[in-house]
Amino acid sequence: MEEKIKLPDFDEWIKNHTPPKIKYQAAFDIETGIVKLVGPDFSIDNKKYKHTIDLEEETAKAILNGEINISNCYVDATNGKLEITEVKNLFKIDDVLHRVISKQWTEEKNHDIYITFDKKLKEIKIELSEELGGTKKENKNFVKRKLFWDGDTILTFLITNYNDPHITHNILEAKVSDLQKNPKVFSNVDCPEQFSVYTRRLFKKYVIEEK
Repeated sequence: MEEKIKLPDFDEWIKNHTPPKIKYQAAFDIETGIVKLVGPDFSIDNKKYKHTIDLEEETAKAILNGEINISNCYVDATNGKLEITEVKNLFKIDDVLHRVISKQWTEEKNHDIYITFDKKLKEIKIELSEELGGTKKENKNFVKRKLFWDGDTILTFLITNYNDPHITHNILEAKVSDLQKNPKVFSNVDCPEQFSVYTRRLFKKYVIEEK
């Protein structure tokens, strides 16, 4: 008598099945460090690509989805890690003066340019967000990249009467490329009791906070 083979219940199996975690890798040229290919480890032909490194899933998916250009990726031979560089250029959004919004009047959490006014010390600090290659740590949910700002683009800020850009008390300037290294701090800034900051936008989101 032929023995019947009992097959497992599919619904029960699929409910308890845990798919294996996908491991991502980058294949690169050992001499130049240029990344040639990114994908799951099983998709990379190890005969064709002799040199690979493991990647974090978030970084790999950002490259595969086009959020990070693979041509900006290379492997640093000194530490065997993937480095991401991106040359950025700035173009004026418009020629209209915009008032920088106060932090207390916005629900937006992540900005491009942060301005802090220390009333007691009479200091104004300007910071570029870490997401754009600066020093201001605000948004943790992003893939960190190395950014190089091309050229000598200068941000200009007007310290004016409150809501009145026609009366200017001070003009502050900061080079974008310098904001990658350290915040720009201006001391002994002449500001009225109430004032506004205006600028011609090179970035989308600016915010000011008084401390």
